[in-house]
Amino acid sequence: MSPLPTPKGNQHKAIFLSADRHHVVLGTAGTGKSTMAMLRADHLARTSTLNHGPVLVVTYNNTLVKYLRYLSPASSNAITIETYGKFARGYLNSVGRMGYNQIAGPDDVRALVERAKTNVRAAGYTHAVLDRDLGWIVDELHWISGMGICSLADYQAVDRLGRQTPLTRGDARQTVWAVRDAYRDIRAACGYRYDWYDIATAVTDSLANDHDPRRYRHIIIDEGQDLSPEAIRSLVAAVAPGGSLTFFGDYHQAIYGQGLSWQKSGIDLRGRQVERFADNLRNTAQIANVAIALTESEFMSTGDLDLVLPRAPKAAGPMPTLVRCDNAASEAEYIRDLALDASKDQSIAILARTWAEAKRVAAGLAYTPLRESMGRWDERPGIYVGAYHSSKGLEFDGVFLPQLNDAKLPHPDVLRAYDDNEAYAREARLLYVAVTRARSSLVMSHSGQPSRLLPANNGLWREENA
Repeated sequence: MSPLPTPKGNQHKAIFLSADRHHVVLGTAGTGKSTMAMLRADHLARTSTLNHGPVLVVTYNNTLVKYLRYLSPASSNAITIETYGKFARGYLNSVGRMGYNQIAGPDDVRALVERAKTNVRAAGYTHAVLDRDLGWIVDELHWISGMGICSLADYQAVDRLGRQTPLTRGDARQTVWAVRDAYRDIRAACGYRYDWYDIATAVTDSLANDHDPRRYRHIIIDEGQDLSPEAIRSLVAAVAPGGSLTFFGDYHQAIYGQGLSWQKSGIDLRGRQVERFADNLRNTAQIANVAIALTESEFMSTGDLDLVLPRAPKAAGPMPTLVRCDNAASEAEYIRDLALDASKDQSIAILARTWAEAKRVAAGLAYTPLRESMGRWDERPGIYVGAYHSSKGLEFDGVFLPQLNDAKLPHPDVLRAYDDNEAYAREARLLYVAVTRARSSLVMSHSGQPSRLLPANNGLWREENA
């Protein structure tokens, strides 16, 4: 039996939207977007629904895929749930454009871009943009791919929406483009045809010339703010004629760097309105107040994003806690003891900025890792451990957020790669995601100076010493 809950409040509006048009549904954390997405998938797959047909539910990360599969009706064989990367790789393979091991992974990309920088310098390029952090250059190349920019002229002309670290037109962009070309040449010589970002353009191009029947009549995107505009364009093109694409997203939770509104992604609403959900059905009022304070902070950048302002729920719960510890070792011990006790009858998550930090805090505990390799999702009481990124779309009875130290959050690598405004905005959105995973209890902790990303404590939490 599927664990899908019954719709709450006005969620039915999104579930039963017309089946022959595209739709955009925006909602803040806790509004039940993943639940609405799966209920809509179930509705569109049912033979009793007018214009029913095969449904693809697609999202960015593998952990959320496991959760969506957990929610999926067990009896339905007309619903496919997978990451965008798996969809893109599978489609390109079906049209003969994907061989074995032809996608460069993140570590390969960094190494190849480093080589490309060296080649560009040797070719006589001297602009200071080559001195920027390698992480920034890699991210800029990913942004170019995600936007579907395929020529230097287009790159010179485009407004870099979603990019707060400035880059002037002219020689600076020409130099970046030279690195892009060198990277792609070196990558091809190493046998890699794509990376995980420019694969979307290959899908879009192939679909434009593919006249075979489309596999899916309906496509539903969950956590759509994490897909690039080009990826979303390719999904629009993958819908069967007369079908629908439904985009669910929250730009407060845009954590993978694109930072661009759905309006840049080819979803044609034909003048109809976006559906908006502001009522938080997950968090208690006390936890929601912390999240709302984060969205109102100076760090939460909005840019051109289409945001829905969150509305605090009425359900009450215990005050969140911020615990000061003497050092990292005593902090980890404190968190482990609390989590072990709470997990006897609750689902408990220990979330940190990186997987390595989360694993270090949880050392010695029996837990389920929020990783790509995890098995089926299981909501029984227990401990779940992972990075902020891997918790996207999930929820737990209680959440522990250790190591909220200024030395670790914002992450030093992000501070090195970007201007402060962009670094703080990215990290603030990550913290927002982590905070809003908690249904009823939230414990934050730090040793040393607390993170500057935490809002002022105007009655938002209790403070205590471990």
